[in-house]
Amino acid sequence: MSPTLIPAAVLVAITVIGILALRRFPDRIRLTFDSAVFAAISIYLLRRGVSPIFPPPSGPLDSAALWMRAIGGAWWLLGARIIVSLLWLSFHRDRRARQTTLFSDLFGAAIYIATALVVLNSVFALPVTGLLATSGVLAIVLGLALQNTLADVFAGMAVGVEEPFGVGDRIQIDDKIEGQVVQINWRSIRIQTDGDDVAIIPNSHIAKAEIINRSVPRQRRAASVEISCPERANPENIIDTLQQATLLCPNILRMPEPTAVLIQLGSKRNVYKISFFVESTKDLSPAKDLLLRRARQQLYYGGFLEKKRQHGEPDKISSTTTDLARRLLHGLVLFECLTAQQIDGLVDKLKSRLIEPGEKLFVEGAADTNLYVVASGILEVTRQTEAAAAETIGCIGAGEYIGEIGLFTGTPHAATATARTYCRIYILPHDAIAPLISTDPELASAFEKSARHGLDILHRQAMTRATENVDMGGRLLPRIRNFFHFESDRDGSI
Repeated sequence: MSPTLIPAAVLVAITVIGILALRRFPDRIRLTFDSAVFAAISIYLLRRGVSPIFPPPSGPLDSAALWMRAIGGAWWLLGARIIVSLLWLSFHRDRRARQTTLFSDLFGAAIYIATALVVLNSVFALPVTGLLATSGVLAIVLGLALQNTLADVFAGMAVGVEEPFGVGDRIQIDDKIEGQVVQINWRSIRIQTDGDDVAIIPNSHIAKAEIINRSVPRQRRAASVEISCPERANPENIIDTLQQATLLCPNILRMPEPTAVLIQLGSKRNVYKISFFVESTKDLSPAKDLLLRRARQQLYYGGFLEKKRQHGEPDKISSTTTDLARRLLHGLVLFECLTAQQIDGLVDKLKSRLIEPGEKLFVEGAADTNLYVVASGILEVTRQTEAAAAETIGCIGAGEYIGEIGLFTGTPHAATATARTYCRIYILPHDAIAPLISTDPELASAFEKSARHGLDILHRQAMTRATENVDMGGRLLPRIRNFFHFESDRDGSI
């Protein structure tokens, strides 16, 4: 080999070895290598006065000409790799684009095909006319055989140009499939649904489908539920009650403000619609479930629902003060251990109190032995933090109660209860419970279990936090016994 061709052979060898050895290295390292070798080959060709586009040979090629054409081919190959790498980096600047390989793959394939044709025709002087003609026939055959696949590919290109969504977005397709996009490729997209399944949808279907992107401009979701009530009930009162029910659902956003409207009049029942927003889709089902239950509870204790007489005719629930108080006490989990006669005896000992919005029912740290039962309206429970700011723990509405720990143990309130709306509160004093336990000491244990049950049932987190200074890990029963002046035997019985 001529000494002048040794650098050419070395550069070709370095190019081949480097391309094979650096395949698993990061893209930036490969790009740096390609750029360095490309610059070295360009300098070599420049000093030799050789153009990378070679004229057709006039005769047989000797070894020197072959080596020069080989290094010219390496120059074209490295140039194509550099361009493809730069395009890949430009397409993958953000997290979502890094997962989208369609355009970078298509552009890369086009660049490599064009480079191969240039190398075959202009470097090695091989005829490509026949190859192009053959490839055209082959393309027609393949196109007919792969119509659906090609439709998916070109549909994917169209969707990629419009870019209605990206990897990580939550989308809904034709009211049938909803979930998070986890992959976008040449033929299809993959969506992880809420059922933890992966739906694979062809790009041709995506191009024709109605797509809703739940992640743009934000993940906040709007939703609504419909509730029917007797037509004779005052719509203004119903709407006010339904709006109060939204305050009892922590997942419902306060802004935009939830609304309740009358949407349909009927001869027997009217239909109302509650519209609201939640932070994301995962909050949607829990919010609807809780709102329907809270709305039903508010309407029930407001006297807007119906019950059936024994002969089947509808009759409006009585809303007298005594009947309402009796329904409230009979519905409390706290009194599940009492008989109906015992609960009826407590009704006469209830005291009623009306409070206006902003008025405090009790304050944090105050010693109080009363049980407060909400007959109507909404109470907001707050607690002071170390930063001297009021932290909202939650809200309670009609049919719920607060103060059970103070009723049984005399523990000061761990939170402040303030009226969010106009409220009617029934107050049951400690003295009303003491006679029951004095005549039946086993009720102390039953009340302890009922108190735990009430604190553990769904959506009582606010009340649990409001009484967190009481150790619920086994010390509640001794405190009840001590408060009611009972002593325990060794075996734990009263």
